[in-house]
Amino acid sequence: MKKSLIALAVLAASGATMAQSSVTVYGRVDASVGSIDKIVGGSDTKLFSGGDVGLTTPRLGFMGVEDLGGGLKATFKLEQRINLDTGDLQTPSFKGETSVGLSGGFGAVRLGRMTTSFDDARAVSNKFNVFDSNGFTPTGAVLKTSSDPKTKNSDYSSRANGMVRYDSPSFGGVYGSFSHAFEQTAGADDTVTSLMLGYKDGGLNVALGFQDEKTKQEYTQLAASYDFGSFALSGGYSTRKADAAANGKDTEYNLGVEVPFGAVKVSAGYASSETKISGAKANESSGFGLGAKYALSKRTSLYGGYSKVSEENAAGVKSADTKIFAVGVRHDF
Repeated sequence: MKKSLIALAVLAASGATMAQSSVTVYGRVDASVGSIDKIVGGSDTKLFSGGDVGLTTPRLGFMGVEDLGGGLKATFKLEQRINLDTGDLQTPSFKGETSVGLSGGFGAVRLGRMTTSFDDARAVSNKFNVFDSNGFTPTGAVLKTSSDPKTKNSDYSSRANGMVRYDSPSFGGVYGSFSHAFEQTAGADDTVTSLMLGYKDGGLNVALGFQDEKTKQEYTQLAASYDFGSFALSGGYSTRKADAAANGKDTEYNLGVEVPFGAVKVSAGYASSETKISGAKANESSGFGLGAKYALSKRTSLYGGYSKVSEENAAGVKSADTKIFAVGVRHDF
């Protein structure tokens, strides 16, 4: 009888501990069949991983939370990205996020590798732009189009290593975030500092973001989205400014719309960017995308999309043109 009581006490204590802690295994698999047609490089028709042409990058992740009492919680997240067409793990390992932190009434503090605060503003501007997808949203492609190494040689860094990030709680709809990634290479000032301030009320979300990449550029983003119910809109205005005038300055904007029809959602987007070097126009790029997604269930969707991105140099001659068409399937678990 005494042993039974002891066993029940141990089990009860164990159950109380487990009730205060949880670990979730989650993932996403996404693949498509389609084609990419370029001026330089020709055309390619094959099976694509969702991270190349599709909705989103396949992934496997683990996240957990422990209730420490008094409203304080410990959190962690480990997310590995996967190339679904080959089965290879992307590098670095757990590229998506590796973080540990604390959260409570003060907000949340996380340490590790994760998205920058600025990336949250970009997400708002792209929310209804062809599902903010990898293959069909024109925004990212437009900002990375230029073949000139001095202009638009990279979009902003959406993630950074060695980061400390703070996310505030909402104060009457006002929220904010600050992140700082410490120097990664000895003797090189390659820090990344980012901040974002937003306001959210019902279907409205407005955000202003800024990011300073010491070895690259400075980025500013003003973004907004609104869900009207019968349709939704999103858009953004952004600039990229380099330390030296010879490395150019970009001025960009993007627009997106999404319309639901029962289990089907249709979305379209447009993006444009102009680069100036020392005050003179160097190149201009623009693109549009169109996509449809059909929900077979809460976790599985069929989709199809088309996008076209073009670039012209200072003389008005087309220097790049990329067309993408694909159909695919995505499953979340």
